Amino acid sequence: MRARALSVVVVGVLLAAFLVAHADGVGRELLEGLQLTPPVAAVPPPLALKRLDNGRTQTLSDLRGRPVLLYFWATW
Repeated sequence: MRARALSVVVVGVLLAAFLVAHADGVGRELLEGLQLTPPVAAVPPPLALKRLDNGRTQTLSDLRGRPVLLYFWATW
């Protein structure tokens, strides 16, 4: 089982290396515009979601000053 998991990891790393090596500018504009960290003092758009524990609405502005991680998950 460990050998199979290791082979899957190795194949994934080799595939990623191949894709990076052969990108040749494909999507370069997209990659250059990608920003992984928000600019300092950037204001996020308003967001309101229903809480799973009590059903009340939680807004992003209620959490000002606290770190927030949004994890979107889908099963398609």
